[in-house]
Amino acid sequence: MLLDEAARVIRSKNAGPFTLTLDIFFSSEENFRTAQASALMTPEGVAEAYGVPVSTVKGVYWDERVMAAKVSLARWTSSADPFCSDMFGAHLHLPLSQSSL
Repeated sequence: MLLDEAARVIRSKNAGPFTLTLDIFFSSEENFRTAQASALMTPEGVAEAYGVPVSTVKGVYWDERVMAAKVSLARWTSSADPFCSDMFGAHLHLPLSQSSL
């Protein structure tokens, strides 16, 4: 199952000029638990999905109250860089969302 099949909402956004945050809200408790147990939703799995060093991943955080996860990464380029392909970080969730749990 791909992450975007398990989640109800996946969105990415800037958390400052040098950090990217992904919010992932799951469609069921079963999908939430599957994601929590998967190798993808670890710093190593996120780094592999994005092709970046593990040190780039600041953390994977879970909130059981709302069946959600937050992933924080250091941006590989500043959002203020004139050559940045996604200044707002709004489309940078795709590598993770298209990965298998």
